[in-house]
Amino acid sequence: MLLLATASMLLAQDVENPQYKYWSSCKVGSWSKMRMDMDQGGQKIESEMTYKLLEIKDEVVVVEVTGKSKFGGQEYPIPAQKQEIKAKESADKVKIQKEGDEEIEVAGKKLKCRWFEFLSKSGEKESKGKVWMAKEIPGGMARMEMGGLEGAKPIAMNALEWEKK
Repeated sequence: MLLLATASMLLAQDVENPQYKYWSSCKVGSWSKMRMDMDQGGQKIESEMTYKLLEIKDEVVVVEVTGKSKFGGQEYPIPAQKQEIKAKESADKVKIQKEGDEEIEVAGKKLKCRWFEFLSKSGEKESKGKVWMAKEIPGGMARMEMGGLEGAKPIAMNALEWEKK
């Protein structure tokens, strides 16, 4: 019984969060602008979000997210929100399936990226995706493609511009 409990504790351990690693290598004031395209119920939604590094603490960084979304011919502001990105995350939220290296073009620049194919879980909902991470971009995200397992429409995010301080 003790062996089983120990094994399950080891499996549920926290794992390193790569997003924290990429943000914590920057100075406060660094930022990246991302474009997200998605289709929800036949309605195309386009969003532009700017992520700005506000604070670096032990085991957490604080990022402010602002932006705008456009759908149905209307544009809507995305009010400023603070996000805390922890150095470690629960291993049961995201499972890396494969990883590798690839050079891709982002915002007219060729970047060497580390890519990860993953499964993520939020509540009862599972998604699968692929993310390309580049050291030059604050937060690391150069591109991401994600979709639900039940044939949900994919979501695509691409870096538009950035400044690493």
